[in-house]
Amino acid sequence: MKSICDIKEYAQLQNVPILKDEGFEYLRDKILAYDCHSFLEIGTAVGFTAIRIAQLDPSMRVVTIERDPERAGVARENIQQMHLESQITLIEKDAFDVELNETFDCIFIDAAKAQYTRFFHKFSPLLSRHGIIISDNMKFHGLVEHPERTKNRNTRQLVRKLKEYHDFLEQLDDFIVEFTDQGDGMALARRK
Repeated sequence: MKSICDIKEYAQLQNVPILKDEGFEYLRDKILAYDCHSFLEIGTAVGFTAIRIAQLDPSMRVVTIERDPERAGVARENIQQMHLESQITLIEKDAFDVELNETFDCIFIDAAKAQYTRFFHKFSPLLSRHGIIISDNMKFHGLVEHPERTKNRNTRQLVRKLKEYHDFLEQLDDFIVEFTDQGDGMALARRK
Protein backbone atom coordinates (compact mmCIF):
# COMPACT_ATOMS: atom_id res chain seq x y z
CA MET A 1 0.00 0.00 0.00
CA LYS A 2 1.21 3.50 -0.84
CA SER A 3 1.83 6.19 1.74
CA ILE A 4 1.56 9.95 1.36
CA CYS A 5 5.40 10.02 1.46
CA ASP A 6 5.51 7.70 -1.59
CA ILE A 7 3.20 10.06 -3.49
CA LYS A 8 5.31 13.07 -2.51
CA GLU A 9 8.50 11.31 -3.57
CA TYR A 10 6.97 10.32 -6.93
CA ALA A 11 5.85 13.92 -7.55
CA GLN A 12 9.33 15.25 -6.78
CA LEU A 13 11.03 12.68 -9.04
CA GLN A 14 8.61 13.40 -11.90
CA ASN A 15 8.75 17.20 -11.41
CA VAL A 16 5.02 17.36 -10.71
CA PRO A 17 4.30 20.49 -8.65
CA ILE A 18 2.55 19.69 -5.38
CA LEU A 19 1.54 21.80 -2.42
CA LYS A 20 4.46 22.64 -0.14
CA ASP A 21 4.20 21.44 3.48
CA GLU A 22 3.89 25.00 4.76
CA GLY A 23 1.11 25.67 2.24
CA PHE A 24 -0.70 22.50 3.29
CA GLU A 25 -0.48 23.51 6.95
CA TYR A 26 -2.11 26.84 6.10
CA LEU A 27 -4.83 25.10 4.05
CA ARG A 28 -5.45 22.52 6.78
CA ASP A 29 -5.62 25.16 9.52
CA LYS A 30 -8.16 27.22 7.54
CA ILE A 31 -10.27 24.16 6.70
CA LEU A 32 -10.43 23.31 10.41
CA ALA A 33 -11.00 26.93 11.51
CA TYR A 34 -13.90 27.39 9.06
CA ASP A 35 -15.33 23.92 9.81
CA CYS A 36 -15.21 22.79 6.18
CA HIS A 37 -16.74 19.41 5.29
CA SER A 38 -16.63 19.64 1.50
CA PHE A 39 -13.65 20.52 -0.67
CA LEU A 40 -13.41 21.35 -4.38
CA GLU A 41 -9.92 21.32 -5.86
CA ILE A 42 -9.15 22.73 -9.29
CA GLY A 43 -5.89 21.03 -10.31
CA THR A 44 -5.48 17.48 -8.95
CA ALA A 45 -2.00 16.69 -10.32
CA VAL A 46 -1.24 13.30 -8.70
CA GLY A 47 -3.88 13.60 -5.94
CA PHE A 48 -1.50 14.65 -3.15
CA THR A 49 -3.62 17.49 -1.74
CA ALA A 50 -6.98 15.78 -2.28
CA ILE A 51 -5.76 12.71 -0.38
CA ARG A 52 -4.34 14.75 2.51
CA ILE A 53 -7.57 16.73 2.80
CA ALA A 54 -9.70 13.56 2.76
CA GLN A 55 -7.49 12.12 5.52
CA LEU A 56 -8.33 15.07 7.81
CA ASP A 57 -11.83 13.74 8.51
CA PRO A 58 -13.67 10.62 7.33
CA SER A 59 -16.76 12.78 6.67
CA MET A 60 -14.84 15.13 4.33
CA ARG A 61 -16.24 15.08 0.77
CA VAL A 62 -13.63 15.92 -1.89
CA VAL A 63 -14.19 16.69 -5.57
CA THR A 64 -11.02 17.26 -7.57
CA ILE A 65 -10.60 18.19 -11.24
CA GLU A 66 -7.65 17.32 -13.49
CA ARG A 67 -7.49 17.77 -17.27
CA ASP A 68 -4.17 15.97 -17.91
CA PRO A 69 -4.99 12.28 -18.59
CA GLU A 70 -1.61 10.99 -17.40
CA ARG A 71 -1.74 12.88 -14.11
CA ALA A 72 -5.41 11.95 -13.62
CA GLY A 73 -4.49 8.29 -14.10
CA VAL A 74 -1.76 8.49 -11.47
CA ALA A 75 -4.12 10.38 -9.12
CA ARG A 76 -6.87 7.77 -9.58
CA GLU A 77 -4.40 4.98 -8.76
CA ASN A 78 -3.14 6.88 -5.68
CA ILE A 79 -6.70 7.48 -4.43
CA GLN A 80 -7.53 3.77 -4.85
CA GLN A 81 -4.34 2.63 -3.13
CA MET A 82 -5.12 4.93 -0.20
CA HIS A 83 -8.70 3.47 -0.11
CA LEU A 84 -10.31 6.91 -0.41
CA GLU A 85 -12.61 6.33 -3.43
CA SER A 86 -15.68 6.76 -1.21
CA GLN A 87 -14.53 10.25 -0.17
CA ILE A 88 -12.80 11.58 -3.29
CA THR A 89 -14.45 12.10 -6.67
CA LEU A 90 -11.91 12.68 -9.44
CA ILE A 91 -13.23 14.44 -12.54
CA GLU A 92 -10.97 14.03 -15.56
CA LYS A 93 -11.88 17.08 -17.65
CA ASP A 94 -10.94 20.67 -18.33
CA ALA A 95 -12.30 22.64 -15.35
CA PHE A 96 -14.12 25.04 -17.70
CA ASP A 97 -16.11 22.09 -19.09
CA VAL A 98 -17.18 20.84 -15.65
CA GLU A 99 -20.71 21.57 -14.43
CA LEU A 100 -21.39 20.90 -10.76
CA ASN A 101 -24.72 21.27 -8.94
CA GLU A 102 -23.49 21.31 -5.36
CA THR A 103 -21.86 23.71 -2.93
CA PHE A 104 -18.50 23.47 -1.22
CA ASP A 105 -17.16 24.79 2.08
CA CYS A 106 -13.68 25.20 0.60
CA ILE A 107 -12.66 25.76 -3.01
CA PHE A 108 -8.94 25.40 -3.67
CA ILE A 109 -7.53 26.94 -6.86
CA ASP A 110 -4.21 25.36 -7.83
CA ALA A 111 -4.29 24.78 -11.59
CA ALA A 112 -3.32 26.88 -14.66
CA LYS A 113 -2.03 30.07 -13.01
CA ALA A 114 -3.01 32.28 -15.96
CA GLN A 115 -6.66 31.18 -15.51
CA TYR A 116 -7.12 31.96 -11.79
CA THR A 117 -9.53 34.86 -12.37
CA ARG A 118 -11.66 32.74 -14.71
CA PHE A 119 -11.63 29.86 -12.19
CA PHE A 120 -12.76 32.25 -9.46
CA HIS A 121 -15.66 33.55 -11.61
CA LYS A 122 -16.72 30.03 -12.62
CA PHE A 123 -16.54 28.30 -9.23
CA SER A 124 -17.23 31.02 -6.62
CA PRO A 125 -21.03 30.62 -7.13
CA LEU A 126 -20.58 27.07 -5.72
CA LEU A 127 -19.21 28.39 -2.43
CA SER A 128 -21.34 27.66 0.64
CA ARG A 129 -22.53 30.64 2.69
CA HIS A 130 -19.62 30.63 5.15
CA GLY A 131 -17.15 28.94 2.80
CA ILE A 132 -13.65 29.96 1.76
CA ILE A 133 -11.75 30.10 -1.52
CA ILE A 134 -8.01 29.54 -1.23
CA SER A 135 -5.65 30.22 -4.13
CA ASP A 136 -2.08 28.88 -4.19
CA ASN A 137 1.08 30.23 -5.88
CA MET A 138 0.24 33.90 -5.30
CA LYS A 139 3.95 34.74 -5.09
CA PHE A 140 5.09 32.23 -7.74
CA HIS A 141 8.65 31.81 -6.42
CA GLY A 142 8.91 35.54 -5.68
CA LEU A 143 8.39 36.51 -9.34
CA VAL A 144 5.04 38.27 -8.79
CA GLU A 145 6.83 40.89 -6.68
CA HIS A 146 9.98 40.81 -8.83
CA PRO A 147 9.05 40.05 -12.45
CA GLU A 148 12.43 41.41 -13.58
CA ARG A 149 14.02 38.20 -12.22
CA THR A 150 12.85 36.23 -15.24
CA LYS A 151 13.78 36.74 -18.86
CA ASN A 152 11.36 34.07 -20.09
CA ARG A 153 8.48 35.69 -21.99
CA ASN A 154 5.93 33.00 -21.07
CA THR A 155 6.87 33.20 -17.39
CA ARG A 156 6.56 37.00 -17.48
CA GLN A 157 3.05 36.70 -18.96
CA LEU A 158 2.07 34.17 -16.30
CA VAL A 159 3.43 36.42 -13.55
CA ARG A 160 1.48 39.37 -15.01
CA LYS A 161 -1.73 37.28 -14.92
CA LEU A 162 -1.09 36.33 -11.29
CA LYS A 163 -0.53 40.01 -10.43
CA GLU A 164 -3.81 40.85 -12.20
CA TYR A 165 -5.54 38.11 -10.17
CA HIS A 166 -4.07 39.56 -6.95
CA ASP A 167 -5.45 42.99 -7.91
CA PHE A 168 -8.81 41.43 -8.86
CA LEU A 169 -9.07 39.82 -5.40
CA GLU A 170 -8.17 43.07 -3.65
CA GLN A 171 -10.97 44.90 -5.49
CA LEU A 172 -13.77 42.41 -4.77
CA ASP A 173 -16.71 44.14 -3.07
CA ASP A 174 -18.49 41.05 -1.78
CA PHE A 175 -15.46 39.16 -0.38
CA ILE A 176 -12.97 39.76 2.40
CA VAL A 177 -9.54 38.70 1.16
CA GLU A 178 -6.38 38.02 3.12
CA PHE A 179 -2.95 37.17 1.73
CA THR A 180 -0.19 35.14 3.37
CA ASP A 181 3.42 34.40 2.46
CA GLN A 182 3.05 30.78 3.61
CA GLY A 183 3.95 28.15 1.06
CA ASP A 184 4.36 29.93 -2.28
CA GLY A 185 1.98 32.67 -1.18
CA MET A 186 -1.72 32.04 -0.69
CA ALA A 187 -4.92 34.06 -0.76
CA LEU A 188 -8.06 33.35 1.23
CA ALA A 189 -11.38 34.87 0.15
CA ARG A 190 -14.64 34.66 2.13
CA ARG A 191 -17.96 36.36 1.61
CA LYS A 192 -18.71 39.50 3.62
